Amino acid sequence: MSKKTMIEGSNIEIKGKIKRFDIVKKVVNAFIEFEKDKKGRGVVFEYPVETLSSGDMLYVHRPGKKWNFDFKVNIPLNCGLEEGRHDQVAFSLRAIKMNNAKEFDKLWKMITELYDCSENDVDLMLNKNPISYKGEPKPDILLKVIKWLFIMEDIIYWHYEGRVFLYNFFMYVISESDEDRLKDTISKIRERKLTPNNFRKLFEKLGIDWRPATKE
Repeated sequence: MSKKTMIEGSNIEIKGKIKRFDIVKKVVNAFIEFEKDKKGRGVVFEYPVETLSSGDMLYVHRPGKKWNFDFKVNIPLNCGLEEGRHDQVAFSLRAIKMNNAKEFDKLWKMITELYDCSENDVDLMLNKNPISYKGEPKPDILLKVIKWLFIMEDIIYWHYEGRVFLYNFFMYVISESDEDRLKDTISKIRERKLTPNNFRKLFEKLGIDWRPATKE
């Protein structure tokens, strides 16, 4: 295995009401400006993006799988999200909803704000409307990870279909009442056997409203 050199970039701050395109432009430009004279075999980059209540820093790591402008969200150990796969995050949301529906409703409202980019400052949202439930992951960690998963999807899929699919995937997992169908659907998504179009048809069948991205 070839030795890798890790270089830490400057903090990338995304807060307030910012359009999706402007978020993508800010993040990609940060990558370009910092990495333009530091490229080389085995060189990888990480950027601090959020301070977490656990005392850890949330980083995004580059390059991602596609070696373009995408990145990986580095999930801190022992925060309750395992590797931070989309299905692991979704099942965390499902568990919170099952155990504390009232607090989950507040959490989901904030996730929708992040999805719409009507507010990107998680700490501000939680200061205005605190969320409290037992267990992990803590609300701020969960929301900040989801925020950067949305941004990651925007950079991979510039038509915003990635962001839309991820939000509606979360919606499906928290809404599905049939455990066997839930497992089967997630298996098909992992194996890329369920197209976005067929996923939308499943929503229609179950009476779940598919939520598109808001217009710029």
